Amino acid sequence: MTPLSLLRAFIPWTFILLLSLSIVPTVEADELILKNGDRLTGSVVSAKEGKLTFNTPYAGDVAIAMDAIASINSDTDVTLRFNGKEVLSGKLATDDDQITLQASEVRGATPIDWTQVRSINVPDTYWDGSVFLGGTHQAGNTERTSVSFGAEAMRRSLRDRFSLSFLYNYAEEDGELTTRDTYGSLKYDYFFTQKFYGLLSLEMLKDKFKDLNLRTIVGPGVGYQLWEDDIKALALEAGIAYFSEDRVDGEDDQWITARLGANARWQITPWLKFTDRLLLYPQLESFGDYTLRNEGALLTSLGGSWSLRLSNVWERDSDPAEDIKKDDFKTSLSLQYSF
Repeated sequence: MTPLSLLRAFIPWTFILLLSLSIVPTVEADELILKNGDRLTGSVVSAKEGKLTFNTPYAGDVAIAMDAIASINSDTDVTLRFNGKEVLSGKLATDDDQITLQASEVRGATPIDWTQVRSINVPDTYWDGSVFLGGTHQAGNTERTSVSFGAEAMRRSLRDRFSLSFLYNYAEEDGELTTRDTYGSLKYDYFFTQKFYGLLSLEMLKDKFKDLNLRTIVGPGVGYQLWEDDIKALALEAGIAYFSEDRVDGEDDQWITARLGANARWQITPWLKFTDRLLLYPQLESFGDYTLRNEGALLTSLGGSWSLRLSNVWERDSDPAEDIKKDDFKTSLSLQYSF
């Protein structure tokens, strides 16, 4: 083969190699410079309540106070929601110490005031929920089987919140039924301000071992959201409710009661979370009589969306039906999937 023919064969392969190298995608990265001079590269994940979450390849997600940011440049589009109703999407850039958003070629660069930004890459409406299942089986001298199944869901927007829960318990020992109860609740909250809201709630309980064919509690109220962030949440509620008990054997009854409630959540560590929901119904016509329900849970993350759930439900009736104890405690260990 002559040198000329070798050159002719080499040129096409060289062209193909250069072309392939030219179309290799470049790795996009956002850049963040803090007022203290620290420089971070990675990607903007989200921001809310004055904290920006920035993902870095070497430290994972990092939470940064937005007022500590001196400069930010993003290679990908982000969505900014302002304190009003305005929503803009585009790339963040910094020019002459002014952070701007390139929303469109027509609009051009829009100066950004961090104090007016409500959130970044956080939808105004989102769903959160979980399902969990636990059970035991014992064979030998004693035949014992128990099952506990539950589900919780919440839809949250800027103006309202809708939540529901369901819990079913079943147990038998030596072929005899020892536990079977079903509990469900619905609640709608409408926020008049960022913290203060009105509510309408509904609860139902069926438990033959409490002589309850169906207990129904429904009524309005008001609430105040003291805290609500990724680490902690606490809400206090008060209202009135219509309380009705359809009994299996005893006499049916209904009355008007007050409603006091508290909902708490605490992310103790990245892998351990505590939740608690307390409801107290003091009777208005009979001072000293009340019904109480407290449901607490401790969740240990197993990775991904899975966790172990250790829960305890305490129910108390200060004036129960004949031959019915005042207190009921149910403790269960379940496998939970969150979505």
